Amino acid sequence: MTLFQLIMLGSSAFFAYKIYEHIQTLQKPEENSQGGNRKAEAFSTFDSSELIEKADDEVRAGNMDKALAIFSEANIKEPKNGETLFKMGFVMALQKRNDEALEYFKEALEVDNENPFTHLEMGLVYIDDGEISSARTHLNRALEIDPNLEKAKIALEKLNSEH
Repeated sequence: MTLFQLIMLGSSAFFAYKIYEHIQTLQKPEENSQGGNRKAEAFSTFDSSELIEKADDEVRAGNMDKALAIFSEANIKEPKNGETLFKMGFVMALQKRNDEALEYFKEALEVDNENPFTHLEMGLVYIDDGEISSARTHLNRALEIDPNLEKAKIALEKLNSEH
């Protein structure tokens, strides 16, 4: 099997397990005399913070695709969570999926424009893409928010010495 086929097999197995897990938690709908709606649940019984922790473990283990799947589920359970959006962008940046990473970072900034790490990572992605002006803007913003952010200082110094 090729690497792609193995990844697809693993992803399919993961989602099949999640569907099985979800089906096991289903209950017979009860009649509601007031006509209230039941809240739709995502794939698992975990809340978004537990999912984020699981995804972080997968990132540390090097399982980026599995981490993204779990982050996606967390994003479904709690949309517009700045931490989830940032981490999805971070994982995509690690995979050199820069355009997608920037989209998630931008969404994260809409939620929390004062996160220095989002600005830092955006700056690093822009450096990778050769967009020096945008990189400077975000690295400087990261340092405005957190003047002790060493990684931003180093990246900005290197950027200024090269350009």
